[in-house]
Amino acid sequence: MKIPEMTRKNQILLLLALIVIAIPSYFIYDYTQHNPQFCLTCHLMNDAHDTWEVSAMHDLSCHECHIADMATNIHNVVEVLTKDPKVVVKHAEIDNEICEECHASEDPQWLQVLNTDGHKVHFYGDVNHVDCIDCHGMELHVFRPPEGGCLECHDDSKVHASESMDATCVTCHDFLAEGNGFIPEERDDCVVCHQGNAEITMSLTTEAHLDSSCMSCHNPHETEAEDCVTCHIVNDGLHEVALHTVCTSCHVPHVEADIRETCESCHYDKKDHFAPSDCTSCHN
Repeated sequence: MKIPEMTRKNQILLLLALIVIAIPSYFIYDYTQHNPQFCLTCHLMNDAHDTWEVSAMHDLSCHECHIADMATNIHNVVEVLTKDPKVVVKHAEIDNEICEECHASEDPQWLQVLNTDGHKVHFYGDVNHVDCIDCHGMELHVFRPPEGGCLECHDDSKVHASESMDATCVTCHDFLAEGNGFIPEERDDCVVCHQGNAEITMSLTTEAHLDSSCMSCHNPHETEAEDCVTCHIVNDGLHEVALHTVCTSCHVPHVEADIRETCESCHYDKKDHFAPSDCTSCHN
C-alpha cells in the first residue's frame, strides 16, 4: 500500500507542532538541569540551596557537580515519595575527576591544587588516602573543612601540645604550601607563632641547640618534651650529684643564663664565694 505524500499544508503544520513542542521543552530542560532555583521546588532542598548560595561554589549550577543520569534521578524521586519524604537521598557520587576539572585544570580562575603540599600528601602521593569530598564535604555545601576535620582520620593525634594555644592542624600544616612546607621541620616554622623565642637560645651558651630543629625535643602532638637523655648521656662531674640529676633544674629550656646565676639560684649562700668567677672554673 502506497503511503500518500504529505501536502505542503500538512508539512507546515507538522513543523509548527514540532517548534511548539521543542521550544518549551528546551526551556524546561535548561531550567531543570542548569537553574538552581529548580531545586527549591522541593522544600527539602532549602538548607542545601541556602548554604550553596553563600559558598565559594555559588557561581556553579547544581548539576555541574551533582551529575546523575535520568534513571538515578527517577530512582531518587521514587525513594523520597515512597519511603521517607523528609529525607533527601544522595543525589549522585561526586568523583575526584569532577573537582579536578576546575582545580587541576591549570586555569588560574580556580584554585589549583596539583602542586600544593597538603594535596600531594593526601591525594596525589604514592597512596591515594582520601577523596576530595571526604575533607571538603563534611558539612552541607561548606567546602572548607571544619577545624576538627583532620581528626576524623587522624584520631590518635592531639591538637597542640599547649591547650592555651589557639592552634589547629592547619596552623602548622599548610595544605596550600608548595615546596615541602606541609610537614614543619625547621625552627623558622615554629617561631612564626612562638615569636618570643625567635632567637631561641637554650641556657648557658648561645650556641646550644641552635643547629637543631625544635622537633628534636618537641613532638607538637605531645605535651611533654623529649627527655634530655634521649640525646645527652652524662654521668660525670656535677651530673653525678643527686640534686643535679634533673636536667632542667639547671638547664632551663629557651633561656640564656649566666652560669654563675644559674648555680646561685639554688646555692644562694655562695653569692660572695669567689665572685664573679664562673662556678665551673673549679666545679667541673
